[in-house]
Amino acid sequence: PYMVMVSVILPVIAGFALGNLDANIKKFVGAHSEMFVPFLGFALGNNINLAAVLNAGLSGILLGLVTVTVTGFTCILVDRFFGGTGIAGAAASSTAGNAAATPKAVAMADPAFAAIAPLATLQVAASVIITAILPPVLTTFVYNRVQKKKKLAALKEM
Repeated sequence: PYMVMVSVILPVIAGFALGNLDANIKKFVGAHSEMFVPFLGFALGNNINLAAVLNAGLSGILLGLVTVTVTGFTCILVDRFFGGTGIAGAAASSTAGNAAATPKAVAMADPAFAAIAPLATLQVAASVIITAILPPVLTTFVYNRVQKKKKLAALKEM
């Protein structure tokens, strides 16, 4: 599990460092962030087993729907509170792909959870798939709403 954590945290740290050390990198990535999204999607999706979603059944799908709903709503509000449009908040409303390894890691740390780790792993895997599908839909919806509001505001100024 340590290498999985390193493979997730290292790119975040590298991005944080490069963005703060070089204004050109920060400007480029900020202006072209949407071209990086497919790479993130591939990284999250390449290890997902669709059969795991079917095995987890309704509970995993429900977990994914609740995650997108609660996290999406909260992140959109927080993004708007801090001056954003809500688009970044909508984009952040997913369960990370590596979350599926969490129940097993917890069971390894505390054997009392070993009995429920397999079911929890399947539920989280189902949630990962649901939240890999729905946040882009939610993000597109919020983006379109923001663009519509901008157009209406521009028309009112005329």
